[in-house]
Amino acid sequence: MILQTLRLAGDRKAAVRYACLLGLSTVLRAGAVLSLVPLLSALFSPAPGGALPWALGLAALVAAGWACDYAVAGAGFAIGFELLNKIETQVVDRLRRIPLGWFTTERRTEAQRALTSSGRELCQGIAHLITPTVNALTLPALIGLGLLAVAPPLGLVALAAVPVLLGALWLSGRWMRAADASYADASGEVANRIIELAQSQPALRTAGRTGVEGTAIGRALTRQRTAALRLIGFGIPGQLVFGLATQVALLALAATAVTQGLAGRLSAAEVVAVIIVVVRFIEPFTTLADLSPALENMRGTLGRVRTMLDAPVLSGAADEVLPRHDAPALVLREVRFGYEPGEDILDGVSFTVDRGTTTAVVGPSGAGKSTLLSLIARFHEVASGAVEVSGHDVRAYDPAVLMGRLGIVFQDVYLFDATLYDNVRLGNPGASDEQVRAAASAAQLDEVVSRLPDGFETRVGERGAALSGGERQRVSIARALLKDAPLLLLDEATAALDTANERAIVAALESSGGDRGTLIIAHRLSTIARADQIVFLEGGKVAECGSLAELITLNGRFASYWRHREQAADWSLVPSP
Repeated sequence: MILQTLRLAGDRKAAVRYACLLGLSTVLRAGAVLSLVPLLSALFSPAPGGALPWALGLAALVAAGWACDYAVAGAGFAIGFELLNKIETQVVDRLRRIPLGWFTTERRTEAQRALTSSGRELCQGIAHLITPTVNALTLPALIGLGLLAVAPPLGLVALAAVPVLLGALWLSGRWMRAADASYADASGEVANRIIELAQSQPALRTAGRTGVEGTAIGRALTRQRTAALRLIGFGIPGQLVFGLATQVALLALAATAVTQGLAGRLSAAEVVAVIIVVVRFIEPFTTLADLSPALENMRGTLGRVRTMLDAPVLSGAADEVLPRHDAPALVLREVRFGYEPGEDILDGVSFTVDRGTTTAVVGPSGAGKSTLLSLIARFHEVASGAVEVSGHDVRAYDPAVLMGRLGIVFQDVYLFDATLYDNVRLGNPGASDEQVRAAASAAQLDEVVSRLPDGFETRVGERGAALSGGERQRVSIARALLKDAPLLLLDEATAALDTANERAIVAALESSGGDRGTLIIAHRLSTIARADQIVFLEGGKVAECGSLAELITLNGRFASYWRHREQAADWSLVPSP
């Protein structure tokens, strides 16, 4: 753990300097403790004046130790601040390149914790945890080696006690880690369920569900309470094991010192001095026991950071590829994909979207339509087959270059807590004011701008809370229009819009299309009818593909789907007699 933390800082020279100073500090501490033996021996001898050189030596060792400790603290904080500066940057950079499919609910929670608190925790850990831990681990061994010169049997007992005491600490820590991992998992689930509970309040209150009994959050809280009791319970045997080992070691050392005194190998003054040294020998292990909970927290923090930094990333080709302007906008070749091994969502999907054309992907829920878009955007990697954009497999592009080729409008729109203008401009940060306003106007945002208190400069709130669902959708469409990418992906982009706004926006997309290919997931008949090509997806396969007229004439699965949708469009609610 200590070496991993130092490696994260990345400054090898600073780490070596810190380690050397830390080693010197421990040697000075051990020297100061061991100097008590000759000092007390001389002090209680017939000629106590001989204690003066030892007293001066002890003072020099203590003073040097203080100076070294000051230097160690400075070196530790320097590495800590370097960690603070680097970790957040490294984690953010990694997060930008991790496939979105890697992010499970638990991993999102871990990523949030790694990003918000890891740098600060590791920065503090260098000075306040690693320094005293290394001192506590090495000081007893150095004292044991020093005692070999004073009384070899005592030194041997001390050296033998070191692994015994460290083993007791490790065993105690192992029990605690198992309980702590269970508690951390339970707490993470509670955190996720609380967010879910807050987001689902409108539905729960409408259904009259105001309590937590029998709900997911209730079960999560019960599990957390059980884990907390287990955490407390496992601490007791660990403390007993370590306490017993400490008492046995102390008794063995004291008995050995007294035995050496009775045998005449140590004077009475030396026995007293050695017993004082023995007490100082035990102290570091007590320090380690006190630091154990904080060290476990730091271990968890380091684990979260390592999980993020070791996560798989989207790889680019060794040689940068450039888009081919003579190639179709999009080609899918026998694409297979499943979120779980052996459970394919898409099974051999193939079709082409030519430049300047619109393809509508149609099909029942669960057919894999939205999954298809996520593979094109490379949010997930295909299991087999290929997705080609502008003549190259998406895996051959640098991720940033690929994103530059795509304009994406998903059903779930995310807006930042910034101004309306800034949220539109996100589609093309280099766009001029005229271009931003033109894209907003094409996306039918003029009416929204006119009624907002500060117009374009109105902050839309977290996730766009100040806007309705349809208005957020228009902002997302404006972003895509402003980006003007060669391939536009729309996932039910007009589902939250009324018919008039939908018609106007579709017209704006068509008029600005030019050489752009468009792939749209659609349910509305008006949107499907305007497509140059319709791909009917069912069961993860392309059931039918062609123009509207061709598929209606074919009178197959799409024709049946079309008739059902037409009938549903004619439905109306009438009062019962």
